[in-house]
Amino acid sequence: MLQFPEYEVIPLKKEIICAGEVLYDMISQEPGKTVGDTVRFEKRIGGSPFNICCGLSRLGESVSFFSQIADDSFGKSIETDLKKAGVDLKNTSVKEGSKTSLAFAAVDDEGKADYEFYRDNTADCLISIEQAEAVNLKDCVLFHFGSLAIIDRPGNTAYIRLFNRATEMGVMTSFDPNVRAFYIKDKAEYLDTVDGIIRKTSVLKLSDEDLFYITGINEPEKALEKLPKSTERLDFVTLGKAGCLIHKDGLFKKIEGYSVDVVDTVGCGDAFMAAILKMIRNRDAYEPISDFELMEQAARFATACSAIVATRQGGNTMPSVTEIGDFMRNRNLHSNVSVNNS
Repeated sequence: MLQFPEYEVIPLKKEIICAGEVLYDMISQEPGKTVGDTVRFEKRIGGSPFNICCGLSRLGESVSFFSQIADDSFGKSIETDLKKAGVDLKNTSVKEGSKTSLAFAAVDDEGKADYEFYRDNTADCLISIEQAEAVNLKDCVLFHFGSLAIIDRPGNTAYIRLFNRATEMGVMTSFDPNVRAFYIKDKAEYLDTVDGIIRKTSVLKLSDEDLFYITGINEPEKALEKLPKSTERLDFVTLGKAGCLIHKDGLFKKIEGYSVDVVDTVGCGDAFMAAILKMIRNRDAYEPISDFELMEQAARFATACSAIVATRQGGNTMPSVTEIGDFMRNRNLHSNVSVNNS
């Protein structure tokens, strides 16, 4: 069994930049009703890039958020939450007179999810290429983006431009498409965009459902082989309660998940991604292990992280490094884990 390396606090001056949307999810509190029929909603701050950004900060990383927030009451609340999370706001701008993106979600009496998105001309969709060009990447060690940010114009051109700038400068990049099929109007155009990003990205995370949508293949290993080839890219596929699959240059390994009493699965995928990036960001602490060994260590850590989030109510419930290490030791599956930083 691979040993989980001793984890120590490493003073890191360089930062991670996360880019993309932030919004409010309005979740129906009336099971069996559609969005239109629901009266009671619960408000939760969300957006995959936002969640990952805050999660990385919770895990002890220096992180900034490239996005644009509104000057409405929702936007002010988002700014407050970013500050509380310890996220650097130097790459976060405020758009005067704009509104915050909203997403309404419900599950009808047939168990079908019903969504309504309100993102027309909202703040994060109006971010410009000029703002992307102005970001200082000199101290950026890793750039992460994805989700709805690659779809909505005109902002998608800014997020993709910043991604391209990072790749041109040799910065490690990561991408999570976080596919929302109901929101995609032109599948061919979307798949072309995703293909171009995957060809350049260093770390790719998808759910098994994302992978099926992108490739049309329902077997994860075969589906991964259909993606653009890369000898360097690290691929992680989440499989729900079954754990995850890791892949690099023709090598595959399945990492088992943890059995927990699930309270809420909102945010589990984002917690997994944040934990993966935490481990990869600190790869120098684990040398001289191979990339594939590092991927396995990262995947075990990330599956534990997402399992903890599944036991908690709400979408922004990221545990600390110490909590994750304690969870893994207490489960006695990886009793040799030693974690020292919080």
